[in-house]
Amino acid sequence: MSLIHLFIVFFAFGSHVVLAHRVSRRQDVTASNVTITALTKNESATTGSGAVSAAGPLSPFGTVGIGCGINWQEGQSLGGGLQAGSDIFGFGSGVTIGTGTMEVGLGVSVIPSNISSTVSVAASTNGTVVVTFTSTNGFRCDEVTVDGAKTVRCTSK
Repeated sequence: MSLIHLFIVFFAFGSHVVLAHRVSRRQDVTASNVTITALTKNESATTGSGAVSAAGPLSPFGTVGIGCGINWQEGQSLGGGLQAGSDIFGFGSGVTIGTGTMEVGLGVSVIPSNISSTVSVAASTNGTVVVTFTSTNGFRCDEVTVDGAKTVRCTSK
């Protein structure tokens, strides 16, 4: 598992940054009761991290959660992530920059349809770039030209 995947899993599932939690399907909420659920920072002479998150009912989205985090380690890496979710959609992203590499990933889900997809991009100072797309449903990818640039467009079946 790559660092970016670990980063996304850490922030989306394992950290003390509590994000969107699934409750009953789409509620009728008339007032915003979204509150800050975590605001943390930790730092030393060579490392640090910080996070903020919020959650609660938000009309017309139902129960929502949103959060972000950053981290760094001198001489090693720096990174950050952002997550947001509602009763219907979920999103998570992260980036890790190392001394000779950069990894970026994002994932989206449509909860009622039970569909999720992730995209990750890894780049290295040796000149390589790897793009990986995964999906819980079948998909089709086509090479197209957009504004003169070669593009791969993937669509779920």
